[in-house]
Amino acid sequence: MILRDYFKGKRIAVIGLGLHGEMIEDVKYLIKAGAWVSIYDLKSEARLKNHLVFLRSVGLANYVCGSIPADDLLDMDLIILSREYPKDSSFLKSVYAQNIPVEYQETLFFKLAPPITLVGVMGICGKSTVISILTPLLEKVCEAYDTQGLFVVDSESANGVLTHLRKIKNGDIVIMRVIDEMIPELYDMRISPHVAIFTTVPTTRGSLASPFDVLSYQTYNNFIVASDEVIDVARSMQIQPRAKMLRTKATLIPNEWGFEGRGSHDRMNASLALEAARLFKVDDDVAHHIFIGWKALKGRLELIKKIKGVEFFNDTMSMTPDSTLAGIISLSQDRNVILILGGADGGYEYCALYSQLPRHVHTIVNIPGSGTLRQRAHMQDIEGVVVKSVPSIGEAVRTAFECAKKGDRVLFSPGFDAGGVEGSKIDRGERFVRVVRGLLSEIIR
Repeated sequence: MILRDYFKGKRIAVIGLGLHGEMIEDVKYLIKAGAWVSIYDLKSEARLKNHLVFLRSVGLANYVCGSIPADDLLDMDLIILSREYPKDSSFLKSVYAQNIPVEYQETLFFKLAPPITLVGVMGICGKSTVISILTPLLEKVCEAYDTQGLFVVDSESANGVLTHLRKIKNGDIVIMRVIDEMIPELYDMRISPHVAIFTTVPTTRGSLASPFDVLSYQTYNNFIVASDEVIDVARSMQIQPRAKMLRTKATLIPNEWGFEGRGSHDRMNASLALEAARLFKVDDDVAHHIFIGWKALKGRLELIKKIKGVEFFNDTMSMTPDSTLAGIISLSQDRNVILILGGADGGYEYCALYSQLPRHVHTIVNIPGSGTLRQRAHMQDIEGVVVKSVPSIGEAVRTAFECAKKGDRVLFSPGFDAGGVEGSKIDRGERFVRVVRGLLSEIIR
């Protein structure tokens, strides 16, 4: 079957265009494949105007903004959800009763794609960094074998997921950013990565007993690439996978390579990428060349400005306590960090982060959010750390600067989900950068 024919003539409801329109390319692909596509999104038409104008120009059949009428969905052949909407959303109850398929981009991709080699990158933080290094390494492999393609499946990418179905073929390599919520879905589909890369131990989601259940369908010629810490946790949980475990250390990257990451966690993530690349016979000389040209990702411990001896770092992509702690440890020198923290509740535990803060941070500036509200009392109990609460990111920057002395580092590493007025983690990062640069302009004037 030609994959385009699968969608031809189908009535498909796409629920949610993504925080930054991540579903746009997939919707365009579905329309061009002959599907009758309707968009449903709880966001207002004004917020989605530009996206809707574009999609209507390529043949969008219908859209509804501000609500998701459950009755409309009963006329559909297929429902595709963006990651903004969980599968247990109330508007889907009648859909399930009618046995109408409900899929995320990734689950539908795997159900339709031919047999491929799957490289899954998992963990609470560091996935994007690993992928940014591993992708150019494996591109070199695919260049050497003209018949093999490389694809990156990432639901947060503007390139889409289903769009890869146009070109993907048997035997191609797929690098997938596996978010925690995707792990039980892979398990339910009886899919395990052929190469499973763990940056940290993922959070257990759904009905799984352990996040390592995602390894259940690996075979003896598969691999697990992880740090000593992750493998030790797996062993302590009596996990005995069939695949070969490869313990990886940051020292795997030779010092003479001149790798310029932002701290020890970047170096560890780079070593995971290198270990995985070696499984595909990537030569160290090729890897060395890639590492020299690699640039750290924006919004991840990104130095924005130094103002009167105080450095401002943007780590807006941090949405978990583990990633925030990794950033703090990388920057801290004699408790010189002022941490801007807070946001929407993502369901994580923060005890481990709070226990480490007195060693590295002298002031916390809280920004609003449901997660901040839930954790505020616990933050106030952190000994030896001043905790301040402000109403906005702008006020947080100014408050942090007022509390700082020469040599301090202001770290915007929220450690919580983005939401509400922030819109997304990219939006909040851009707001932080604007305020910092505006602060510099005020001082110059």
